Amino acid sequence: MTSIRNFSLSLIVFFSLNLYSCISFFSVLPIGKSGFPNLEEVVIQGKDDDKIAMISIDGVISDETRESFFGVKSESPISVIKENLKRAQADKDVKAVILKVNSPGGTVTASDIIYHEIMEFRRISNKPVMTIFVDVGASGAYYLAMATDIVAAHPTSVTGSIGVVLQGFNVKDGLDKIGVKDQSITSGSNKAIGSPFQELSPEQRSILQGIVNSMYDRFFSVVKKGRPKMTEAELKPLCDGRIFTGVQAKKLGLVDHVGYFEELVPELIKHGNYVKRPNNDQPKIITYTRGSGKVENIYQANIDPSKENLLEKIVAPSSTAKFFYLWSL
Repeated sequence: MTSIRNFSLSLIVFFSLNLYSCISFFSVLPIGKSGFPNLEEVVIQGKDDDKIAMISIDGVISDETRESFFGVKSESPISVIKENLKRAQADKDVKAVILKVNSPGGTVTASDIIYHEIMEFRRISNKPVMTIFVDVGASGAYYLAMATDIVAAHPTSVTGSIGVVLQGFNVKDGLDKIGVKDQSITSGSNKAIGSPFQELSPEQRSILQGIVNSMYDRFFSVVKKGRPKMTEAELKPLCDGRIFTGVQAKKLGLVDHVGYFEELVPELIKHGNYVKRPNNDQPKIITYTRGSGKVENIYQANIDPSKENLLEKIVAPSSTAKFFYLWSL
């Protein structure tokens, strides 16, 4: 009887300790003021109650997850930006957002989605957003910057590259020399348009050029809306794909300010939608880091590449043809 009682007592202690451990585990998860799990706020500088949230946009812009050399997967850039904007929108102490951009651009759709998310953030929160280009803020990165209230650059930043590119190769001549022939069967003359194994017909080239032109027209309309002080006649010659330094872009009207971080933050604080508390002249510059919790937005709904079988990797590789707002050498 004594052994049964001791066993029962041990079970109670075991479950009590484990319940306490579970409660302790969840209590230390970095939860934001609005209940955002696994988004931990990190203060970079400043001491006042007001905050400015800084969101980094680095590398090629796409909706795909990234994998490190060691196989560790991270969120897609779009997902990261959306989650950060949600958190900044919900925190009343966050008075503005800075997008620290170091990107040559990316896919047309990913750039456009981020543009949309920034516009929605501004519409709902009425908080100003400033873009600061670091090394590179070109093409798709410039596109999304047009959604922000203020565009700034470092003196040596590279920006511009306003245009569209559909990248592709043709290996038909090389394959012909070694006796390899394409035997694809299609339902129509344009089904295999852009195939590297066939020459583009005049009709196919016209079709693809029409799509590129349409996407360029959208890009130009976004730039025109984002640079309201410039006329179409002033903008058009600058939107042919060329690049500029930050200083050149400022002279031409493509960016609003050129300087270093400590010089640019005061320009953001001066903005009419920046609601400053009295005497809060040194707002906290914060950023968000994520833990290992579940990501709750549609832009993280990617297929795990490790689950693809060999046939899928051969027949439908992930590097499919895409239209880009991208600057590359």
